[in-house]
Amino acid sequence: QMENLLEENVWVKDAQLYFDNKDVLHVTVKERKPIARIFTTAGKTFYIDEEEQTMQLSDKRSAKVPVFTGYPEKKIRKDKDSLLLHDVKLTASFINSDSFWTSQVAQIDMAQSEADGSWEFDMVPVIGNHIVNLGSGENIEQKFSRLFIFYKQVLSRTGFDKYKSIDVRYTGQVVGRKSDN
Repeated sequence: QMENLLEENVWVKDAQLYFDNKDVLHVTVKERKPIARIFTTAGKTFYIDEEEQTMQLSDKRSAKVPVFTGYPEKKIRKDKDSLLLHDVKLTASFINSDSFWTSQVAQIDMAQSEADGSWEFDMVPVIGNHIVNLGSGENIEQKFSRLFIFYKQVLSRTGFDKYKSIDVRYTGQVVGRKSDN
């Protein structure tokens, strides 16, 4: 009963309780770790973990994870939403694994492409007044690698406000649109 009670908590992945031969209670609890916080178009919010499972917010703690906005508000999850969550997981996992991007990414906005209806990500950085078009979560490491090189070789010389958008969606390319200023 105690195991089931613990496992009812959305933050608990697995719980094992047992008594040894000396009547000592042993408790092993595996926590679910949130990797991203998602805001829906209706303003609802939840976390997802590394297994793409949704988690409710906790009154007692908050996780320092990347924020994604614009998730579609739907009662029933469809296959397309699962693919979107998978892209969110890939992107969030990469950001969480790199200290530079963890501190540089303010949020990531999700929007459906008008061309084919696929989901694309736009990153809002902490420093600079530009938007970074990432496209889908596919090849996210290479996209962030190209962006890092662009930051290092171009924006470090020209300033972080010179461009209003930076596009890293296409393989081997970084396309910058200059700011109106």
